[in-house]
Amino acid sequence: MVKADGYGLGALPIVAALASVAPWGFGVATIEEGLELAAHGVQLPIIVFTPALAEQLPRLRDHELRPVLDHPAVIQQWDANLPYHCEIDTGMGRAGIRWDDTEALAVVAGHPPEGVFTHFHSADFSPASMDEQLRRFEAALSRLPQRPAVVHVANSAGALRAPGEFDLARPGIFLFGGVAAADLEPPRPVVTVRARVVGTRVLETGESVSYGAEWSAPRRTVVGTVSLGYADGVPRAVQNRASVLVAGRRYPVVGRITMDMMMIDLGPSEQATVQLGDIVTLIGEDAGDAITIDEFADWAGTISYEILTGLGGRLRRVYRRTWTQA
Repeated sequence: MVKADGYGLGALPIVAALASVAPWGFGVATIEEGLELAAHGVQLPIIVFTPALAEQLPRLRDHELRPVLDHPAVIQQWDANLPYHCEIDTGMGRAGIRWDDTEALAVVAGHPPEGVFTHFHSADFSPASMDEQLRRFEAALSRLPQRPAVVHVANSAGALRAPGEFDLARPGIFLFGGVAAADLEPPRPVVTVRARVVGTRVLETGESVSYGAEWSAPRRTVVGTVSLGYADGVPRAVQNRASVLVAGRRYPVVGRITMDMMMIDLGPSEQATVQLGDIVTLIGEDAGDAITIDEFADWAGTISYEILTGLGGRLRRVYRRTWTQA
């Protein structure tokens, strides 16, 4: 899955990196995302997972994108010689044909899809819920005259809990360094977000920092200004909660996050060692310590997906290969 510009990291470089593992194809959310991949020479199947409307069918057809069709009237308008995928709603309640909608499934049977899939709603914390969804999914499949060539169900957590289940898996967050479930093996770190200290100043006890003067120095201290703000995807919710790394040491974020800058407490002036231009790690590893996407998301009161997809466009992306396939 490389939707949302590769979960905010850049779909095209990620597609190029994933070529070494020979994926069956790539999943996106919108036609525009699919067109971007096709325009850059992607020859593998591209599935557009947002259910297609009838007026979108010509664009999907003309650019050889595989649509997801989940409404009988739209399915009947699709060229029978072209592949499509059909979602079965087994409990997610978001999109797809209900597993027990016999009339709609009869339409699918009369217009056989290349692929049929469902989506787990709680694979990250309720493995038992997967069993019920799979039972419903198999019941829906049994109503088709023949099993489609491609059957897929597993998101990241589902794939880790039931490796090899069905024909394909749809890994997403785990590919990009986010934990799929608290009880599952954590992924290798993928993303590092860094900036530099662009200013330092000594604050006397009681002097404040940033808009609203919400934070005041509890002692004579040095405050560093870092060139990252909410325009870069740093949520204001992390202010006065998050920490950053400088040379392997954690420093708290203080005061309100501003559009382009944030401030960190570097400690008493006589002990402060951070200097102008030093590298600050917001997410990633630094000198033996690490701040994961999930830890940072917890400070923001959200999930790793939102942090990744919220990374601002003005952040320069640098891609490095740090491992090789065994």
